[in-house]
Amino acid sequence: MKNKKYLYTTGQFAKLNGVNKRTLHYYDEIGLFSPEFKGENGYRYYTCFQTVQLELILILRKIGLSIEEIIRYQQRPSGASFAELIEERKALIDKSIRELLNTKAFLEQKSKKLSLSLTAREGEIKTVTLPEQRILLSAPITGSYDDDDFAVAGDFSLRLKSLFGLYDNFGSRISVEKILAGNYADYDCFFAYGREDTEIYDTVRPAGTYLRVFCVGGWNKLETVYHNILIFADKNQIELVGYSYEEGLNEMSLQSRDDYITMITVGIKTANNSR
Repeated sequence: MKNKKYLYTTGQFAKLNGVNKRTLHYYDEIGLFSPEFKGENGYRYYTCFQTVQLELILILRKIGLSIEEIIRYQQRPSGASFAELIEERKALIDKSIRELLNTKAFLEQKSKKLSLSLTAREGEIKTVTLPEQRILLSAPITGSYDDDDFAVAGDFSLRLKSLFGLYDNFGSRISVEKILAGNYADYDCFFAYGREDTEIYDTVRPAGTYLRVFCVGGWNKLETVYHNILIFADKNQIELVGYSYEEGLNEMSLQSRDDYITMITVGIKTANNSR
């Protein structure tokens, strides 16, 4: 048969395009996509030029078009209507990509926090060097966690949902001035980490050196932790500056509130880190 190497049986064409033979038989039966060439032996063959047509059909199916919609377009082909269809589906794909990226970022953050929780040693105070971090802030809170603070938390949660497409946990921020004054529960606001792929953020946690300590158990233990931080800073002649950031690490894997791990990160002043 002339040009036989450019012709494919159903099985060969299915393998070439990564589809099932039954799919090609079905498409042929309903008139969606059929073999183009009939050989001298009476068999029908697909040609190499049909791969693009099948690819388009498969892509249209992937982006949500029904077989009936594709057949209707084939029966009344129009460049304008097809362009409109493509733009509509591109918008849906872009939306899906954003949602997947948001989900990926969400899971990556959870993974990092979980890794930190697995290596956390209660009460150990150490210095860490951190890169600049974009921060999102809520409206001011009192730290009493009354109805007003819960209302702020609700609004902040909705803001994060509108920005990132997902609800997520967030932490609390308190100024060093309040810690030095012994007002360990007088929080300024809630905070969440901004994303590198967006310019939407409220402030920046500067790059530099920080004290980090983990508290295991209920929030009532935080006062003792801050007291120990002040003792550590005084003993080592370290000046605390800026803010302390508190965030839970293991909300997704708690068996008891006594297992709750809070990570506390407090700014300190160094030669290269004056804040």
